[in-house]
Amino acid sequence: MAKLNVPAVPLRVEHNAPIEMRDGTLLRADIYRPAEGGPFPVLLIRTPYGEPMLRPVPILPAVDAGFAVVAQHCRGTGTSDGEFSPFADEAEDGADTIEWCARQPWSTGAVGMFGPSYLGMVQLAAAASATPAVTEALRGLVTIVTPADYHWGLAYRQGAFALGQLLGWHMLKTAQTLGYRAAAGQDVSGEMAALMRLMADPASGYRHLPLRDTPAVSGVLPSWRDWVEHEQAGDYWSGLSYKATRHRVAAPVLHVGGWFDLFLGGTLDNFMTLTRDAATEQARRGQRLIVGPWTHADRSGTVGELHFGSAASDQGARLEQAQLDFLRRTVRDDPQEPRGPRVRLFVMGDNVWRDEDEWPLARTEWTPWYLHAGGALSPERPEESEPSRFTYDPADPTPTVGGATFLAGGPGGVEWAAGPRDQRAVEARPDVLSFTSAELTEDLEVTGPVTVTLYAATSAADTDFTAKLVDVWPDGRALIVADGIVRARYRDGTGRPSPITPGEAHEYTIDLIATSQVFKAGHRLRVDIAGASFPQFDRNPGNGAPSATATEEDFVVQHQTVFHDGARPSHITLPVIPRAAGVARTAGG
Repeated sequence: MAKLNVPAVPLRVEHNAPIEMRDGTLLRADIYRPAEGGPFPVLLIRTPYGEPMLRPVPILPAVDAGFAVVAQHCRGTGTSDGEFSPFADEAEDGADTIEWCARQPWSTGAVGMFGPSYLGMVQLAAAASATPAVTEALRGLVTIVTPADYHWGLAYRQGAFALGQLLGWHMLKTAQTLGYRAAAGQDVSGEMAALMRLMADPASGYRHLPLRDTPAVSGVLPSWRDWVEHEQAGDYWSGLSYKATRHRVAAPVLHVGGWFDLFLGGTLDNFMTLTRDAATEQARRGQRLIVGPWTHADRSGTVGELHFGSAASDQGARLEQAQLDFLRRTVRDDPQEPRGPRVRLFVMGDNVWRDEDEWPLARTEWTPWYLHAGGALSPERPEESEPSRFTYDPADPTPTVGGATFLAGGPGGVEWAAGPRDQRAVEARPDVLSFTSAELTEDLEVTGPVTVTLYAATSAADTDFTAKLVDVWPDGRALIVADGIVRARYRDGTGRPSPITPGEAHEYTIDLIATSQVFKAGHRLRVDIAGASFPQFDRNPGNGAPSATATEEDFVVQHQTVFHDGARPSHITLPVIPRAAGVARTAGG
């Protein structure tokens, strides 16, 4: 019988250890470190979600890797004092906590940070504060599924309010906030009853108008109304976000994302920005990127209607070990630069991991595929033709089916869940245009950013256009690969409205973010165009009313015209990777 020679390691654990912030507020943390030896480099985890959501975090593996671990509750959450205001205090509180970790007698003075989503946002917020103490102590970060900007990277996407994921998040945080208040002796029975009704039927919340008055969440967390009422770029968002200050980050970062994660664009943008602009040469050289066939919360390797193989899971990819190795190499007293490839991508279709030198790939062939009359899609530029038309009614919105979503459950059930899901039922609706290629005679790899350039007109004062890239299988399945949306009045990308002229053709760029997908021989490419993806995004009423105040009385039926002629060649731009070079770079599955 095999035996493991594993020695017992006595630990010293401090539960709810108080850490004082600059304003006197006490934030509490659990601290894990070997009872003997030291000092140790510190791995700091900051969470707003309470102890139960810390259980999947690899605290003991980090201790085995030689770290002391500090798991802190953000202000006003868990057992920490204060009021929780999303993002508002994370830069200062994070900086204060890093400085505290660095000066403890059991600490070497070197600090690393780790965590997904909000736990990644707090890392960049603290690192971008760039106080002298933070710059000296903070040696490495692991940010997982983390946005780059709170405005157009989290609350809005090209002007459309990210209704599905934001309502789900506010339901979670409302429940935790009410539990926190109840523990402090407040009577929250009325608010909790309303929340339970909403959680039992989230579809009612998605359809509630006006959005700013959504029951159960609008009266508990001020952020709900603040976010929906600040649809424009401006001081509100710049005061919260680290996007404009990321260049101050002076530490290497391992960025981890998923092809079906709603924050994929932020993960890629953070990697590219810090590779170019981080405060030190060591930090710029130390940026690393891993992207798998994952959603925001699922890294099992089975996503949507596809299983990508055992190597596609986080365990198959040895993701936890990769993160700890990165932190060991960057956070030691004698920090080393990370070794190994700068970029590691899972190529769907081939279902293999591949190592790369950069993102986007230098060998990319940017290739337009054009929409044609009659529903064709091809690399040939169109000639003169009649446009395609459809009618969108916000009272019967085109539904969300799969894609890069993170929606609460309910009647939408499986259809709302993220990943590659069959679009045929949606494509059968009269408010969807589909453009499909001929069968591919050889494999086509698409790895990189994907955009749709749409020349279109609407009868309304405002409207939305959505676009999907779809992989059509020989058996007819039409599985979504990437998707995006643009709100017409925000088409110029500035985050400030620019009116449109009803009936006049405008050019729209719809960002489908990115993918790494091999469309196999015998498959077809498809581009779907519609006027909504609900409840992933809010419904555009069509009369120009803002998201916060729009009601059903504002709904206007929107008659849409999509042009695909020589002067207005609507198209999707695909980042095509030559197959000979791509296959040669395969790093195994």
